[in-house]
Amino acid sequence: MPPVVHFLGMGKLFTSIVVAAGSLAASVRAQQLAWQLPSGGAVEYRREWRAAASAPLKTNALAKAAPLDAKVPDKYLSRLAPAPWLCQGELREDQRAVAGPVRDLRDAMRAIAFDLGARTAVRVRFPRLLPFGDVLVTGTWSTADAEGAQTLEASFAAAPAAAARGEGKLGVARLAEFCIADAAGRLQLTRRVDAERGLVVAFAGNFDLVAAEDTKSHRRVVVDDRWQLVAVREQQDFDFRKRVAAAITAGVGWVRDAIDEQKSFLVERGGDDRNYGSGRLALGLLTMLHGHVPRDDAVLQRGFAELRRRTPEDSYSLAAALMAIDALHTPPGEAARLREGTLAAPSVHPLPDRDRQIAQKWLDTMLKNVDPRGAAADALRFNYTAGPRYDTSLQQYGLLGMWAAQTSGLDLPPRAFAAAGRHLLAVQGPGAGSHGLALTTYTMQRDAAGSDAPLRVPVQRATVRGFAYQEASEPPFGSMTSAGISGLLLARAGMAARGEVDRALVARFDDAIRDGFAWLATEFSVRVNPGFAERADNHWYYWLYGLERSCELAGVAQLDGRDWYYEGGLQLLAQQQANGSFRAEHPSTLLLDSTCFAVLFLAKSTAAAAVTGR
Repeated sequence: MPPVVHFLGMGKLFTSIVVAAGSLAASVRAQQLAWQLPSGGAVEYRREWRAAASAPLKTNALAKAAPLDAKVPDKYLSRLAPAPWLCQGELREDQRAVAGPVRDLRDAMRAIAFDLGARTAVRVRFPRLLPFGDVLVTGTWSTADAEGAQTLEASFAAAPAAAARGEGKLGVARLAEFCIADAAGRLQLTRRVDAERGLVVAFAGNFDLVAAEDTKSHRRVVVDDRWQLVAVREQQDFDFRKRVAAAITAGVGWVRDAIDEQKSFLVERGGDDRNYGSGRLALGLLTMLHGHVPRDDAVLQRGFAELRRRTPEDSYSLAAALMAIDALHTPPGEAARLREGTLAAPSVHPLPDRDRQIAQKWLDTMLKNVDPRGAAADALRFNYTAGPRYDTSLQQYGLLGMWAAQTSGLDLPPRAFAAAGRHLLAVQGPGAGSHGLALTTYTMQRDAAGSDAPLRVPVQRATVRGFAYQEASEPPFGSMTSAGISGLLLARAGMAARGEVDRALVARFDDAIRDGFAWLATEFSVRVNPGFAERADNHWYYWLYGLERSCELAGVAQLDGRDWYYEGGLQLLAQQQANGSFRAEHPSTLLLDSTCFAVLFLAKSTAAAAVTGR
């Protein structure tokens, strides 16, 4: 274990940083100091961080004095370090501090350092910062010196998580299962502020905590983080677009090699309805197609030949196979043409006879993988295989498979889209307040670009309603809310494409979609999987791919002014490795999954299918 590097107390912090002197100190103390960033832009930093822990010891006193000779357990820090960026959209309306959920100690340090509204006293509450619970940091900034430098000495104290808005005792009890008994310690933080430019040009901090994991198990945890300014960036500038293009190429190259080498995770072992070997093969092929691999590429052709020989059984694999075979025969560039407005609707492109026969078998099998109890409620509810269970993730994939079947000209039973959407209506969560939702569409942006009139985005009054994994009574979170929205959009589009008219049902879909987007807007974060705190670092790539899907299906470019693609893309770019793959966010996540989801997001792979109607 490398030694922990303490960046504070050395008297030489950031000596290489050159900032204006003289009147700067007075400016730093100004009451109305705020960030000055390009609209929709971002600040890029270079960062170094270290973390270490002690072994668990019987008492707090022993832990406080213990050497840092152990790795920090995963529950204390996300496996993926949040990217060293600050986006203008992350700031509060007054542009003085970071808003939004904080789910990682490193981001708590960032939020405190970047709060330009706090010039002296600091009292910051971080609700649901797992595994600590509700965290309170209190302290006092020193007076800024001539170079704009300040030092903070603060205390850290944890308390059991309090109930969130609209949440009952059940949600709090579930969260408590993932929290430790207690934690306390201190934070040392130094920052340099360039008041004239409205920037924090550097900060370095150190959390030194003792966590009570049990009555007789105490552990010291130390986290050091240091950030230094690299550049201020315009929204989706050339540098960003260049990095995205390179990331897609490298990511697709890694996926292509994995398929070419027939990696073990692509093998179908049989007898295991959650093996996903065929599904991962299909996901990889889908990623290659959207990553601009030529359709006559030898590895792609061999991969599809192998997929055609497979007999996938689970709904994930079947849906992914249908999506891949559909993408193989979709006219190139269709998603971009729909986004640009040069194509009015997705094409229907009947498959060649061989692929049609294979894909129809996949579809027929998938339509049997349902919860039979749904028939009584005229609802189609997808399971892994046939049996009495369902979940929102599988429902999304079932509808994705059905939509791919629709655009591929396959035979679907009547009213299947309506029945699948009806189930999603039944499991959407209860209202958690009202919200004025502003969805900026690509159409609005095109219209504004062609005139001198400012972009005007109508505000819709919505009820904030998310989706959980299964039931409406469970706490909602981002990946499932995006899945619910996507599923409803696909159900609506499928009904329209088939000429199935049910105005009352479509109106309910529209309300549910709008309310789901209101949840995404109020809880928005690309640094974590938002919503229920325990899910923050679980299925993060799946969340971002779901966010891309729900927004692209509806033609949404911004959520309440937030450029979801730019902010999400910056986070993803920070996680790519030298070999092209994207670091997994969880021990159970395969690199193929994280890499495919990342590339599919960056490539904006989803084609528009529907828009909300009211």
